[in-house]
Amino acid sequence: MDLEDLPRVRSTREQVEETLERLVKQLQPGDQLPNEPDLARLIGISRPTLREVLHTFAERGLLVRRQGIGTFVASRLPILESGLEVLESLNHTAMRLGLETEVLYLRTATRPAMKAELRGLACEPPLEVLVVDRVIAIEGKPVADLRDVVPLAYLQEQELNTHFRGSILDLFLERGTPVLSASRMEISADSADRELAARLTVGIGTPLLKLTGQLFSVDELVVDFSTSTFVPGQFRFHVMRQIRS
Repeated sequence: MDLEDLPRVRSTREQVEETLERLVKQLQPGDQLPNEPDLARLIGISRPTLREVLHTFAERGLLVRRQGIGTFVASRLPILESGLEVLESLNHTAMRLGLETEVLYLRTATRPAMKAELRGLACEPPLEVLVVDRVIAIEGKPVADLRDVVPLAYLQEQELNTHFRGSILDLFLERGTPVLSASRMEISADSADRELAARLTVGIGTPLLKLTGQLFSVDELVVDFSTSTFVPGQFRFHVMRQIRS
């Protein structure tokens, strides 16, 4: 598209958004937008107004802003929406949308649990654990980086055969042991370091959504301590809250 042909907008923010949305729709995922001064000049608006609109588009998952690099058109994969009241795997969330997941990267290790992992598992040292790291993709695009830390009493490396689809939760449920009861989840923001950025194919410093979870058995033991990091714009989580009278 010839950017010089973009209609100039000098009025409302809504018109600015419509103009920018038309541009985004004509570009391909991964295409880079012109830098802010050039784009503001071409559209005919101030840079502060453009910056506000770009921020809004990034929050909506239409654009990805990489600090020091530029602004890019985001993937058009459907947003995976899930309520946090009910625990389900990423695989099941994708299946509800008619999508298929694949494991792009898988690394396992058996080793002593580290301090933070011992706290997450509510255990005392020494404790041998199986650490399962993987990247989950949809339509070939990495969308999540997952780590599960499981005591060897509940899972051993040889049990992750060629049929492993990437979810320890699903494996436990299919196997029937340990019998699960609940999960506790913490939500936080994170940014991609060099290693994580390479696995998820995002820029270093890209904001990410992070869920840290403890999976409990019926006898109230933590059987899995997990960290799930999600690419921005691909996920939307919600919580239903009751009103206390």
